[in-house]
Parts: sequence; structure tokens; C-alpha cells
Amino acid sequence: MGISVYIASRDDRAKLIKTILLEEYGLEESFSEQIYNENVKSHFEILKDKISFLAETCYVDSFYRDSYYHYFSSKLNCYSRDCVRISLFDGEVYEEDFAVSDKYISLQKRYRGFYVLRPTFPHIIGRSVISPMALKDSDMRICVSDFSTTANGLKFKICGFPHSSQDTETITCAETTLWAVMEYFGNKYPYYKPVQPSKIIQQLNDLSYERQVPSRGLAVHQISYALKEFGFGTRIYGKKQYGDEFERLLSCYVESGIPLVVAIQNEGAGIGHALLAVGRENDYLTRFDELKPYIIHDSDLRQAMGRKNIKVYDYDSMSKRFVFIDDNRPVYQKATLTRPAEHYPTDEWRNCTITHFIAPLYPKIYLEAFQAKQYVIKFLITGPQPILQHSEYVFRVFLASSRSYKHELARNAGVHGELKHLMIEAPMPKFIWVAEISTKELIKEGKANGLMIVDATEANIYHKVNPLIMAVFDGNLLVSEKSSGKLESKQLNLHPFSIYEYNLKSYEL
Repeated sequence: MGISVYIASRDDRAKLIKTILLEEYGLEESFSEQIYNENVKSHFEILKDKISFLAETCYVDSFYRDSYYHYFSSKLNCYSRDCVRISLFDGEVYEEDFAVSDKYISLQKRYRGFYVLRPTFPHIIGRSVISPMALKDSDMRICVSDFSTTANGLKFKICGFPHSSQDTETITCAETTLWAVMEYFGNKYPYYKPVQPSKIIQQLNDLSYERQVPSRGLAVHQISYALKEFGFGTRIYGKKQYGDEFERLLSCYVESGIPLVVAIQNEGAGIGHALLAVGRENDYLTRFDELKPYIIHDSDLRQAMGRKNIKVYDYDSMSKRFVFIDDNRPVYQKATLTRPAEHYPTDEWRNCTITHFIAPLYPKIYLEAFQAKQYVIKFLITGPQPILQHSEYVFRVFLASSRSYKHELARNAGVHGELKHLMIEAPMPKFIWVAEISTKELIKEGKANGLMIVDATEANIYHKVNPLIMAVFDGNLLVSEKSSGKLESKQLNLHPFSIYEYNLKSYEL
């Protein structure tokens, strides 16, 4: 049996799916209608009207094949081992276009990703990578990786975040979340490798007291354990533990370009669910006029701020909508942190709140976000060379790789002269914490006028100079001399410069 190819425009999408279910899988018409309306339609409704589909049958999907050979093939009911892949293109597409060499570049420019339809009825939406450029609402900044695939014999590349619905047997929300994290990191960095469902189950065997399949889901500590076994230095953050810092820490990590495993719960309704926070809405800087001063709980710091008449504003306190990858919903859902499931149709789900999040960190990052932010605030307020009295400032803290940061620093026209050379030539670890210092007016323009660079591999924040690499603000440059442990200071003015926004990829409407 050969590969069948189907092509559909916006008006024919429903007919395409029903035809595939009828002709390729032999389902009844009423069941095909039900599957489309309840499990597929919502995924297609978020797409732009001009997106065309090219569907190919007999597709070998490694993600589904792993579940098939380890579970579905052993059942009495007969499950097909093949899937259907639907490739998305911006504008009209014809089958003969793929045989014309001159049209390949145009097809690549218009390629918008793919869905895999697997024969796990009714939950048929499998592995997918969709570009935000295919969406009606593409206003977002998100973590993305490049993925290689094919469509009708031609090779294509797509940039996005992996997504899949759960089949409710071999993979539930926890397993799809773990898979998506590893799929993202495995395609982005050579240090990590993608994993299949059977590998996730295998890693958790030593931690489990009962069978893993059919899956009953995973607890937060099990998800964290699996990520640790896959090579991450994981950190779990709880709402009860961190209080009003909790959402700011989540925002800080998202701004750092780290996809977070988010646990939500509505205990009264018996709902527990895992999803991923992978980005946030694109432009919200105009809301900085609404920002309230940051409340510092350390009494000594609070008194010092009062004496010096200093007001501090935390960039992460800004109200904004985040982008979530949720295996119960279509890809790239936007919601606030107070109502992370607001895109659900029922109140039981919409009333869920975030209880924990897990940060999958590179294992050599020893200084985590809470400590990094506290160190920055204390350094700026108490010195050795504190900020000026009677001042207001906005601070923005994020994690970055030193290689990427130096690359963009070299291209930043706002940083020049001696300072640019000093920063590019300064020895830095693989990852750094960067604190950009700004004002309300400057930050609305996407600019800052001061910064601190902190060593992400140095966990000893109690010695003031230990984690500091360099700082420049209020006309002064401070450089930590690691061999002597002393802080060298000199006068150096820093003009307003563009803030670093390369941890997340920007998409616009």
C-alpha cells in the first residue's frame, strides 16, 4: 500500500480529517465526526484562514511507534502502527509544486510546521511542531528550537515548540510535558537528547512502587526526578514556600528562556495537571505606569531604602499573559499566572491555580533565581558602592549564556568604547545572571542605563564580591578581581542601551 496525499484549504479541513479517518482507518462516519468536533477542530480553529494542509498517510512517527511497540501492540484490539502527517503551508499549495525545483525556496518560506494524527482514537493529535506564524494570534515571545522534517519528499525546517496531546494510556500530562522538554532541549543543545515515552517510564521505575502503564500521571517530585536523571540540575519552587516571590521567580525564569514545568490544581474539583510555561506576550511595556514599588521583606534592607529614599521596581512584577503548552488544549495558549487555565471551557478548570513549578537548569548553574535576585538588590542598596540616594530604579534579572550575551553585546550600539572591550574580554562562566538597571521611562523604550553581571556558578552570595563579575551604574564601573578578591572601581559613564531580549524569539501579529 502506497502513501496517499491529500491537500485541503481552510474550508476543506474538516472534510480532510473525516476522509482520512473513514478511508485510512475504517472508522464509522459518526465516530469520525465526533473525533473531529471534540478532539481536532479546536487545534485548527487557531490557525490563519490562508493556511493550507498537505496530508500524507503511512507516516512512521517515532514518538507513537515507541508507545505502539511497548504497549498498544500487546492489546487484543488491533492498532495501526502508522500515522498521518499534516504539513502546514502559508497560502495555496499544490502537489505538483513539490516536483518543481524552482518552487522549493518558496515552499520553505511558507512552511509553518506539522501535526501528526495517530490511531489512538479519539485522542488522535500526536507530535506536532507549529510555528506561531501559522496562528491568528501570533503576538508572543517564546522558547523555540529548530526541527528538521519532510513533506511530500522534500526536506523542511521549522522553528517552534513541540506539542502533543495525551493518549491517556501510555502518556498523560506529566509524560507529554517531560517529552516536550526533552524534545526542545535535545534539538537545541548537543548536551541533551530527546527521549521517548518508554525511556521516561524506565527512568521512573526505581522511584515507583507500582506499575507505570497504563499511566496514572506523575507527582511533582517524580517529574523533577526524571528531569534530573535526564541531565538537568532541577529546582522545585512551591507557592507556599516563596509566597509573593513565587510568580516573580516564574517570570524571571521565563524571561531567561527556560521552559518551566508548571503544576496546577483545583483541589475541590479533584483536578491536578501539568503544563509548560514557554514564553509571554510580546509587548506589555506600556503598563509600567501601573507598576508598584517592590516590597522587600528583609528589614535591614527596607530600613536602608527608607533612609536613602530609594524606590525599587521589579520588572517581573509587571502584569502580563504567559504562553503555555498544554496537552489538553491547542498549542500556545495565553493566560495569566493567577488564572493559568483560563482557556478551558469549565469553571472547575478555570479556577485552577499554580502550586509548583520546576526549573530544568543546566547542572553547573549553582546560583538559582531567588538567591541571584536577592544578591542584586542587596548589592545595589548597601554597596560596597550603592546606588545614589533619592533615586528610583527598575531592575530586570535574567539568566543568559555568556557566549550569546557577548555576541549580542558586540552588536549593541548603545554599549561602546572601553566598556564594550572590557565586557567582551572579561572571563565568564558558561552561564551568567544579568541585572539590567533602568528607569520607568527608559524601560518603556526597551532601554537600560546600568547593569550587573553575576557568576551563575558561584553559590556563595554572602561574600559581597564573590559572585560579581562586573557592574556599571551611576557613572561608576566596578570589576571584581578574582585573584585578590578585591573590588576595583573607576569612573565610567554608560549611556542608555537596548535591553537584552534574545532568550525568547519574538513573533508579531
